[in-house]
Amino acid sequence: MLREQVKDTLFGFEEFTDSWRKSPRGTSSTIHCRKGCSGCCSLAVHATFPEAAAATATLKPLQQKALSCYMERLSAMLPGLTDLKSYLRRHRRDLGPCPFLSESGACGIYEVRPLTCRALLSTRPAEWCSVDFASLDDWDRQAYESGLDRQVVAWPTHYVAATQEAARHRENTLLDTMRQRFGWSLAGNFPLMVWLAHPDRLGRSHLSGQEAADILHALGYRHPLLLELATHATFEAPR
Repeated sequence: MLREQVKDTLFGFEEFTDSWRKSPRGTSSTIHCRKGCSGCCSLAVHATFPEAAAATATLKPLQQKALSCYMERLSAMLPGLTDLKSYLRRHRRDLGPCPFLSESGACGIYEVRPLTCRALLSTRPAEWCSVDFASLDDWDRQAYESGLDRQVVAWPTHYVAATQEAARHRENTLLDTMRQRFGWSLAGNFPLMVWLAHPDRLGRSHLSGQEAADILHALGYRHPLLLELATHATFEAPR
């Protein structure tokens, strides 16, 4: 089953991360990620539908309620989404933190969190993960960039490049498997897809690509900034 592949993929990625952190490049880098730091938990998380479906099955009532509130805010924001930069900025400003974040600032779905979250290892203290870099003046931006190790990070961010590259490879594999088994694949906004993976929506068995497209259109979420739906004929590997 695809859910078992997701489980194996997440486990394999943790092994890769552990191996990287023990490598010469990893041991020379300080990773500041800690339980409760949560600065990156207000970012727009892009993941695959199989990962979202795995998370849907684990949600507790309070998490489902928080997800419903998130969906209300997302629906209200949707008409004004015109470009990627504004979407990413408004996601952090208007939608607030991840709906699966606990009151203590810890991840409430840690065991099934998606690859994107697992891959985001910060080489800077947690406060940098909350900075809106568009608001920095030239001097502060230059000072920030000059302190980055370009052999380690996905420049100009302060996040480790190797783990993000490994995560993208595994995401593509999950999408390819989904497409082969069902004729379509979906990637995009993680909380939205967790909501969509409910059995009353895209969580039904044996949906065709056209049926999935029709459901997304009827629900009002066939938006290129939020979701990437691909079929056998239209599939392109995510960048």
